[in-house]
Amino acid sequence: MPRANNYANVPLSIAHLCELDVAPAQLIEYAASAGLSSVGLRIAHASPGGIEYPLDKAGRAEVRRRMDATGVSVLYVELISITETTRAADYKSLFETGAEIGATRLTVAGNTSDINLVADRFAEICILAREYGINPDFEFMPFRAIRTFNEAAEIVRRAGQPNGRILVDTLHVHRSASPIADIAKTDPALIGTLQICDAPAIAPPPEELVTEARTNRLMPGQGGLDLWSVIDALPADIAIGVEVPLAARYPGLDPAARLTRMVKETREFFEHRHPA
Repeated sequence: MPRANNYANVPLSIAHLCELDVAPAQLIEYAASAGLSSVGLRIAHASPGGIEYPLDKAGRAEVRRRMDATGVSVLYVELISITETTRAADYKSLFETGAEIGATRLTVAGNTSDINLVADRFAEICILAREYGINPDFEFMPFRAIRTFNEAAEIVRRAGQPNGRILVDTLHVHRSASPIADIAKTDPALIGTLQICDAPAIAPPPEELVTEARTNRLMPGQGGLDLWSVIDALPADIAIGVEVPLAARYPGLDPAARLTRMVKETREFFEHRHPA
């Protein structure tokens, strides 16, 4: 059943992927000018050799200064990708950075299909993250080893940590064919955050899913995904972030203008369902 929640004025966050070439402090400035409430920051790369902003002492201080000046917060930091060799202690600097800049969430993914191992490592991450006031969200992705919502939910349940949650990305829900009915019946306490975007209804070939996710997402309402079925299956108070890479799609606009356009079009998507 659709919820009565009015999303027209819901606080919006953005994933760093939207403008990954923009450094964290400047991203906060652009986010403020676009009317965003918070940002996610790519403190550790999502894949080997990928862009990351570890933030030294001066960088963390500058981020805090921009946060104080603009009122934009850091919702989460990313990313820990769990493999057979992952140890939570190896990411202590990531936790320290996240805590120092006020992040309350951390994105985690799985790069091995051993559910028990991933659950054990995720539990270790949650235990250490709790010392820093951070809640890890496990993100399933159809091009990684942990592909579906139900696999992510099983990992979070097996980990059994009170701060462990699931990150739901609308693109990954549809491309992994995760049953929305299963999302709707999951304990709301296991759901952490929502990342929203659109895409064509017909999926690309499996080998092109990662390219679509990292470069070819669409603004909410501009594709063929049933976004509202996912949104309606989630807790009413879930934090909502937009994840749409913008530079290649709007090369004629600067980052501030692109983010402003993204916010405008996302608001229009929500207002179409819930007129102000």
